Amino acid sequence: MKHNHFRLFAILIGLAACAGCAFGVYYYSKMPAEGHWTVGSFSPPLEKASDRLEVLLAAEPLLKLVERQEVVLKQKGAETPVTADLLAVRLNNYDRDRLAKLPLMLGLAAGAGGAFVLFLIGLFVPLIKALKPPDIVDLHLEE
Repeated sequence: MKHNHFRLFAILIGLAACAGCAFGVYYYSKMPAEGHWTVGSFSPPLEKASDRLEVLLAAEPLLKLVERQEVVLKQKGAETPVTADLLAVRLNNYDRDRLAKLPLMLGLAAGAGGAFVLFLIGLFVPLIKALKPPDIVDLHLEE
């Protein structure tokens, strides 16, 4: 019996690569939302993040209230007005992290599709080989 190494290669590698790529797509699509907040020490001041974020307090922007010294910080019974440099913002970068993974997920999906086609070719090689037309012999031609 003649062994077809291409068929074995196509079935095993196609199935393994398809499973790996499909797992990668699943893994990155189910990425949890936790852990995407900026670290407190790297949090931008509220003044620098004001183009993306506005904090309202009593229907007024917090920075305007801080400028007018209407926000007070109480520590150990002493009241001090809050300054703008004390305010920092932690941002959730979940949407940016997901968008950064999109090219990787598209590549993995393309890899899974290609590996699945390779797997199908490996399965159906005998049937594809059977579609080959028989050799034509022209007996009426003489040399």
